[in-house]
Order: sequence, then structure tokens, then C-alpha cells
Amino acid sequence: MLPRASWGRDRHSRNEEQAPLLDCKLRSYDRTRRPCARSGGPDDDQRPLGEIWMSKLDDDIKLSSLTIPGTHDSAAFTTPWPFIQTQKMTIMEQLNAGIRYFDLRCGLRDDVLVMVHGAALLGHTLSMVLDAMYLWLLSHPSEALIVQIKQDRSPERSNIHFAHAIWKSLCQAPARWRTANTTPTLGHLRGKIQLLRRFTGPTLQAYGIDVTQWQDNPTRPFTISTRHKVQLTIQDHYNFSEPESLPSLVATKGGDVVEVLKRAAADTEAGHWYINFASAYEFNLWYQIPPRELAVGGWWGFRWESGMNPRLCSFLKAQNGRRRYGIVAMDFPDAGSDDLIAELIMTNFGAEPGATLRFWRGLVGDIGLMLVLAIFITIAMLAFITTRSGR
Repeated sequence: MLPRASWGRDRHSRNEEQAPLLDCKLRSYDRTRRPCARSGGPDDDQRPLGEIWMSKLDDDIKLSSLTIPGTHDSAAFTTPWPFIQTQKMTIMEQLNAGIRYFDLRCGLRDDVLVMVHGAALLGHTLSMVLDAMYLWLLSHPSEALIVQIKQDRSPERSNIHFAHAIWKSLCQAPARWRTANTTPTLGHLRGKIQLLRRFTGPTLQAYGIDVTQWQDNPTRPFTISTRHKVQLTIQDHYNFSEPESLPSLVATKGGDVVEVLKRAAADTEAGHWYINFASAYEFNLWYQIPPRELAVGGWWGFRWESGMNPRLCSFLKAQNGRRRYGIVAMDFPDAGSDDLIAELIMTNFGAEPGATLRFWRGLVGDIGLMLVLAIFITIAMLAFITTRSGR
């Protein structure tokens, strides 16, 4: 069992009012449902697919070869300010909805790791967020999480290094973390969290998958090649240099996202990661478009302009067969389209491209074989009847 699991539950009970990481339906989740002993257990059939979708996949598949729903600035759900909030769902709600990639932005204040979004403090600590994940994994041992941790703020009144603070935090539950610098298979990561490290520190070359070469707001996708031969192609164009109206911004950002979706689907190298951010915003003298408006949509003139989420969902529905799209990190993925997360998940299970054609070809072949056998049997029966009549 996870170290500090009972302590984690007690801690959540004490901090429910300060950090609403668990909603009222989920605060007693681990007490009302028996944890599964392994993936594919009998309890899985009674749970929504969003909770246990990884249990339906083979152990030997690489995490990088999957389509994985994710959230951008995953902890920014506690404040209603338009240019700070990027999520409506709590961490636990995101997990239950099917989110498996979490983008966590941290700062160090008084030697405590706090959750931030740029200059804004979000009102809870990294430990509170991780406790919610540990608690959820107790009841979902078939699932695997990917957590990217970024230092998003300079230390304040602190005497320890940011990297050391992260190390101390993760050491509170070492059984839940995979800090290796290679790409894991799903079987190796079930019940655990893979670290993507977006912070520097002394002697950290082998701590997590190193994404410290991450470019800030690049206009084109870029590829990171780590010293441990892990490759990650990333699209994270979140702010545009020229003023863009909402229709133009959605079209431009949509083009960025679809380009990398298609690249991921066409790549036959299963070990190559793709991380694709559907999030963006705009703030200038001409236009002020917050993250939610870009994600969901808004009125432009006298016409409603659909945002990234409904358009992404429509794109996914128009595709046929099973495809790998990589990690897709979104703002407000539960808004604008009721089934966006489900559509992403189902791309891991759809029939392989060309499977429908192969099915019909096989069916025609089977029908032809049966017709030949029927003709042969008919001829044999007629010969037999003729022979009997001749006697």
C-alpha cells in the first residue's frame, strides 16, 4: 500500500475548505468502493470508461504510442479570474473524466512548493495536488499518470533549491513515482506517475524525462532529443505576436494543433512522444480573449464562433480507425463539447485504419468459399441421387 495513504486522507479532510481538490461526491471515494486488486478486475465493468480506460489496454504498449487526454495548467481551477483560470474540474474530477497528463506549475515560497499560474498564486500546494492523485490511484491501480512539473516562479524567502524541494516532495511517496529517464510501457507504469522534468538542478541528468529544452511560445512545433535518446515533439504556441480576432485566432491555433495531430498519427515510431497544447489566449489593445473563450467559443459580432474544444471534437469524429495522437493538453476540456475527452480516449480502441476494408474483403472471401462448397455438395448429392435412380 502507498506510504502515507491514511495520512493523505486525513490531510484532505483537514484542508477541504482551503483546497477543494475533492468534490462532495468523491471525498469518501476510497471508503465506499473497494480498490481493484489488479487491472481488468470485476469492479471495472461498473465504472465509467473515463475512470478505467487504461485497464482495457495491453501491458506492453508504450505510453508514447497512445492518445492521452491532458490539461494545461491543471491546478488553475480555484480562481474565477478570466486570464488565470484554465480549468473548471478539480484534480479528482479530471482524473475521473479520463485525464492522464497533468501540467503542474510551481513556485517556492518559504521553502514550500505552491501552485501558481505565472504571477498568480492558486491557493494550494503541490503536496495537496499530489495527495489527490495518490488517493485516486489507490482505487485505480490499472491507470498510469504523466505529470510535468515546471518551475514557473522565482523562489521567495526560501533556503533550499527548487529541485531539492521537488525531490523531498516526491520522496514522500516513492512507490507512486517513476523517475526513470526512459519511456515506460503501460504495464510498468500502472498505479504510478511518470515525471517529466521541466526544471533544472544539480546532478539531475537522470531524474525523470528531461524536457528542460522546452521552448517558450515557439511559432512552430519543436523536437527535444534527450541525452537518454528520448524524443518529444511539442506544439505550445499560446500567444500570438500580431492581433488576432477570435475567428482568426481559433483558425490559426487550430491549424497548429491539427498539424501535430496528423504528424503523430503518421509516425510509425512508437517511442516518439507528441505533446500538443490546444490552449492559448490573447491580451493586447485590440483584443482580450481569455483561455475559456478560445477553448469553448464566444460571440463575434452577431455570430457564435466555436472554440477549440468543439472543433477538435469534430475533427476526431471525422477520423476513422485507431490512431495515435499523443498527449493533447486542453483548457476546460469538459466545456464546449460534452464528449471531447471520450473521443480522444476512443482513438486508442477504434478499429485499425483499413480494418473495415479488410473485414469486407474477408467476408466476401468467406461467402465465395461457402458458395463453392455449396455447389460441390449439390453436385455430389445430384450424382448420388442419379446413381440411386439408375439402380
